[in-house]
Amino acid sequence: MKNTILVLFFKIIYMKIRSLLLFTFFLLATSCNKLVEQPQYIEGELVHSVYFWLNNPDDEKERAEFEKALKKLIKTNKIAVKKHLGKPGSTEKRDVVDNSYDYCMILTFANLKAQRLYQDAPTHLIFIDEAKHLWKKVQVYDSMKESI
Repeated sequence: MKNTILVLFFKIIYMKIRSLLLFTFFLLATSCNKLVEQPQYIEGELVHSVYFWLNNPDDEKERAEFEKALKKLIKTNKIAVKKHLGKPGSTEKRDVVDNSYDYCMILTFANLKAQRLYQDAPTHLIFIDEAKHLWKKVQVYDSMKESI
């Protein structure tokens, strides 16, 4: 009788340990996907990258005026899928890196037609009218999505 109880006791312990190990394995296996994030792709068929060089980048008043106009454009524009406003990054200086611009705006559009509509949209035209006197150069890079 003692042997039967002892055997039963060890079987129960074995089953609990086994269940705990299986549960731990399952937990680790399902959470590993969260540790390694899947790549995120930019939304939109067309990426519209615009770089601005200001006339007087050290003039705080002019910089504030430009930023206000640019932020208004970004906030009021309903055509773009995604929006980004940035300044040059503090990345390593290399021959291939151009950090000479003052502001960068990146907008993505669902397609070429949407980008064309944006060019004639009142929000875009108002921005140009309000801010063109503040920049000395604008450079635009448009790219169409390719399959990855």
